[in-house]
Amino acid sequence: MPRLGGPPFLLRLASGSFGPFGYPVWVAIAAVLVAHIALYHTRFGVHLLATGGQTESARSLGIRTNRVKIAAYTISGVCAGVAALLLVARIGSAEPLINTSLLLNSVAAVVLGGVSLFGGRASILGPAIGALMLTALVNGLTLLSVSAFYQPLAVGAIVVLAALIMRYQK
Repeated sequence: MPRLGGPPFLLRLASGSFGPFGYPVWVAIAAVLVAHIALYHTRFGVHLLATGGQTESARSLGIRTNRVKIAAYTISGVCAGVAALLLVARIGSAEPLINTSLLLNSVAAVVLGGVSLFGGRASILGPAIGALMLTALVNGLTLLSVSAFYQPLAVGAIVVLAALIMRYQK
């Protein structure tokens, strides 16, 4: 059962803006900048890339891979919580099954951004650009009056096509 309403902070978060962009866009920009700096300019980022690329090699270099994995999962959980807060603020209600199609969209944004599903490539800016491309695609399909039933099919087809293109580029 959805729960409507909530604190005024959520309404301001969903409808407020600073300069030309709304608060969710600023949150996304901040997340991309922090993630880029953390991944490419810190010791933790080097350890994370090493652990994700080859766990056994990273462990043999003295990296505490279990700690790195726990930190990565914790950061992922915090990001999911912030995304959930933004979604609840935008929709104005809370329900566990809100927008389950966002899972496909998140994978699609990563694939469209050039990150391989088969490993070996990491990027922060790529998935952000992929999310913008995916948003443009979904908005374009909506403007063309494509049924909401067929839009996930189009997104899925593009994900499969992008993954195949990446697979055969190697």
